[in-house]
Amino acid sequence: MKNYKFVTRLMDKHEYPEEAKKVLSDAFDKIIANEKANKIYESIRTDYLKKEKNFDKFSDKTKALSEEIGVHIYIVNLVILLGCTETLLNRYKKENIDEEIFWDSMIDLKVKMIECKENYDMYGTFVEGWFNGFFNMWRFKVGRFEYDLARFGCSKFTIAGETIKDEEFCLGMHIPSHCGSLSMDVRLDSYKKAYKFFRDKFGDKKYMYVVCGSWLLYPDNDKILPANSNTVDFLYDFEPLNVTTKYDFGDQWRVFGVQYDDKPVSELPRNTSMQRAFAEWLEKGNKTGSAYSVLVFDGEKILTRQK
Repeated sequence: MKNYKFVTRLMDKHEYPEEAKKVLSDAFDKIIANEKANKIYESIRTDYLKKEKNFDKFSDKTKALSEEIGVHIYIVNLVILLGCTETLLNRYKKENIDEEIFWDSMIDLKVKMIECKENYDMYGTFVEGWFNGFFNMWRFKVGRFEYDLARFGCSKFTIAGETIKDEEFCLGMHIPSHCGSLSMDVRLDSYKKAYKFFRDKFGDKKYMYVVCGSWLLYPDNDKILPANSNTVDFLYDFEPLNVTTKYDFGDQWRVFGVQYDDKPVSELPRNTSMQRAFAEWLEKGNKTGSAYSVLVFDGEKILTRQK
């Protein structure tokens, strides 16, 4: 099996919990000890890196590998992805991309592993297809946020004398969990680094356009959450373009966990300030929602900043 030593290095560098390292190492050992399993593993890894780069194409093979070694498929998913990381680092080097961007981007393997543990009580991943963007090298973590190479999804938007139109290049943002504060200093650090990293892709645009569709950007969140929260302040970095309001809180699992996805409000946990705020809001019969919003940055200032 290739890349086992590198995977150990990555898990140590990103401070995986000891229990997680044991679970994943045990899975690797079972693959190494089983010739048939090793062949399946190498077949998936090779095809993922050289051909499809779409993990969803290998569901039959990952299921077969899971059954062959007697390990849950969520754990198998993560083991395979970890086994692809050294090759990805070599591609970063070939493209002269800062190695720090690679290590930051691969933190998302740990993030999704923690979410899997929180939701399914095992160290693996249930969103294996999500990582296609990283391994195809159109998704990168730059500072606090993750950015995709994307296309603008509205007819047009004009600010400070410049217009971006439908299908023109922009960045798509994702806000990974378990990655620390959303304070203004942390956000600005990410925006500045992203502006520098992606600058040669802006074309004739002076500004960096970042779009994000998320429940975190729902405008009424400033009525739900404390006014002094970083989450509310983050909301003000964006200008909403398309707002969806609904009684059904489709992202309830993100706040409360998948085990509470369909539970009535009375049964929702209230262990964190965010859980308490949303539970109280929902208890009053209020709506929630999401927004597709845009952030525009000139390299120093947030031009869409609302407050």
